[in-house]
Amino acid sequence: MAIKPYLQLIRLPNVFTAAADSLAGWLLVRGSLDAPGRWLPLVGASMATYAAGIALNDVFDYEIDLKERPGRPLPSGRVSRRFAAWGGGFLLLLGPLLAALSGSASSFMIALTLAACVLAYNLGMKRTVLGPEVMGSCRALNLVLGMSQAAAFGGPGGWIVAMSLGVFVTGVTWISRSETESGRTQGLYLGLTLENLAFLGLLTAALQPRLFPAVGPDSRSVLPLEGLLVLLIVAWVVNLAGARALRNPIPASLQKAVKTGVLSLVWLNVGVVAAVRGPAMAATVAILWIPAYLLGRWIYST
Repeated sequence: MAIKPYLQLIRLPNVFTAAADSLAGWLLVRGSLDAPGRWLPLVGASMATYAAGIALNDVFDYEIDLKERPGRPLPSGRVSRRFAAWGGGFLLLLGPLLAALSGSASSFMIALTLAACVLAYNLGMKRTVLGPEVMGSCRALNLVLGMSQAAAFGGPGGWIVAMSLGVFVTGVTWISRSETESGRTQGLYLGLTLENLAFLGLLTAALQPRLFPAVGPDSRSVLPLEGLLVLLIVAWVVNLAGARALRNPIPASLQKAVKTGVLSLVWLNVGVVAAVRGPAMAATVAILWIPAYLLGRWIYST
């Protein structure tokens, strides 16, 4: 049995970007990787829920993909719809169960809310004008899951980061709505605008590390140059891909803009963590980009 179609079904490279959200959330409020029994289940819950959402997305989009994306695992027949539906359902239940293993009722409730949000998106919200916003909300909740064991879920700093990531993913989703049709730029313009609003929010959080809980030696008065540099580089790369798509709005360039946005999520988390907790902690998040990038050369991300 070939395994690649099953890995394509869950967009395996992107699963590591979901892990980066919850890990970054944990580091933003805890500042260390102590107590792995508390944060590892949260990372696992993020990965399981993301994989579930993507698999179920293809189950519900089967008829559309038959026409627009016939090479995908389900319409091509390489993976059965029954397997994808049962597998997606199992992973969706697994997410909250893993979060419960962290020993936190708050984490369980956030994971349950995230799973409900993912299900609502796939059951019909994605076909409405609010679809991208619901997708962005899922991503914001994913980061909140990592912060769920802190007082007030990380305070104002944590909420700024969560909302900014949500806005960024909303923008990526608007761009992805145009990725199969040439010449459509309305979603691309809106998506790029939202992505840049998200950059402003993340830069605001990075410049105000005192908005986050104090943990360990307090070095938050130092200008976070490493984090700011990472965020600015990501903004440049994302806008460069967007500009190329605007100049030549064909499916290939639009899909490239979407893929760039998705893989940039790891680095957005890295930038904020570097600004708030320093480069050493940020490096643990950056490691997740390696499998995301390498697998992305073998398995599509959009």
